[in-house]
Amino acid sequence: MKDYHVLVIGPRRGLIDELRERRIPFSLWQERFLFNVARGEKSVTAPLWSSPEKIREQVRKSFPGSRFTHVIAGTESAVLPAAVARRQVGARLSNAATGSRCRDKLLMKQYLTGFGIPMTRFMADTDATNAEQVFAALGSPVVRKQRKSSGGKGLQLLRSPEDLVQGKTGHCILERFVNAPEASVESFVDRGRIRFTNITEYHRKGHCNFVPAVLEPELKKTLLALNERVISALGIGWGMTHLEVYLTERGPLFGEIALRPPGGYIMNAISHAWDFNPWAAFLAMELGEAFEFPLEPTAYAASEVLYPGAGRVRAIRGKAQVLDEQGIREFRLKLKLGEILSPRAGLGQDTGYIVHASATAEERLALHERITKQLVIELDPVEG
Repeated sequence: MKDYHVLVIGPRRGLIDELRERRIPFSLWQERFLFNVARGEKSVTAPLWSSPEKIREQVRKSFPGSRFTHVIAGTESAVLPAAVARRQVGARLSNAATGSRCRDKLLMKQYLTGFGIPMTRFMADTDATNAEQVFAALGSPVVRKQRKSSGGKGLQLLRSPEDLVQGKTGHCILERFVNAPEASVESFVDRGRIRFTNITEYHRKGHCNFVPAVLEPELKKTLLALNERVISALGIGWGMTHLEVYLTERGPLFGEIALRPPGGYIMNAISHAWDFNPWAAFLAMELGEAFEFPLEPTAYAASEVLYPGAGRVRAIRGKAQVLDEQGIREFRLKLKLGEILSPRAGLGQDTGYIVHASATAEERLALHERITKQLVIELDPVEG
C-alpha cells in the first residue's frame, strides 16, 4: 500500500468505511460530529465555509503543520473547501475555479453557456430589478434556487411578481420552470477521462430512483455526449460527478452537475445493479489508482427513499410484506410511532430507504409498485 494520508471534508459513511477497510489513515473536517478517527488523527467540527479566506483560516487553525497526500470532498458543501485546502496541505491539486463552478449554480451555468450546453433560461437574483420583466423573460412559474445548496433545499416556485420580491436575498438563481421527467448521469473520472457511467431515472423525483435507466439508444447516446461535454468544459480531472438533466420533448436540458457522489441512496443501487463497490471506485479515482469497472449491469435496481410527509406517525403497516419480497437487498426504517415529522426541507431528508434488485426492468417496476402499496405510513395532522 502506498503511504497515503487523507483529509476528508464532508465525510460520507461509504467513504469512511472504505478508508477503514483499507487502513488508510485519515483526518476529518465535518460540519457536525458523525465519525471518529484513529489515534494520532484529528477530527474537526466546523462550518464548511464558502469564502476561500475563511477556508484557509480554518485549515491553518485546525490542521497546523499537517501534510496530506489527498483531500477528498464527500458532500456538496465540501467541494470548494477541499479545492482550497489542497494547496495548503500539500495534497494532489485540483482547479479551484472548477470547485467554485461546481458549487455555485449561477457561476456554473454562466460558464457552461459559453460552451453551448443546452439549458433552461436563467438569471441572477440580483439582476431581477423589474419583477414584471423577469416573468416576461422566464415565464411562470419562476423557480428560485439557492446558488450553493443541494437536494432542492430552499427551492421555491414563484407564481407572481409579488412572490419574486418577497424573500429576495441576492444569493439565488432564477430559472424558467421545466415540466419534464428527470435523470442523472453518474461518472467516475480519472486523469480527465471518464472511466464509467451510469444513468439513473428519477422514476419519482425525491422518492424513487431506477438504476440503470432504460432509455432509447439515441437518447442514451445524447445524454452521455452531453455529460462528456460538461465534464470536459469544467476541466474535471478526477473523482465522481453527478449530472442532472431534464428529458424534454425537444431533447435533454442540462440542470446542474455536482463534483461528489450522489445522494438518494443511488450509490447503494449502483452496487446492486452493476455488482461493484462504488465507494471503492470513488476512493480509487481520488487516489489516482486503477480500478476495474464492469461493462454491463447484472440487475435492475432501485432506491426507494422514504418520507411520508408532515404529521404525527399513527401507524406503520406492511414492513413484513416488503421484507418477504425476494428482490429486497436493503431496508431501513427510521420511524417510531408517535414521532412528529416536519415538512421535508430537502431531498436529502428521509425517514428510511429500501434498495431492491430484479432480473428485468419490468420486474423492477412491478416490485416498486408492490412496495408502494404494501408499505403504508399513516399520519395524523399536528396543529400549530
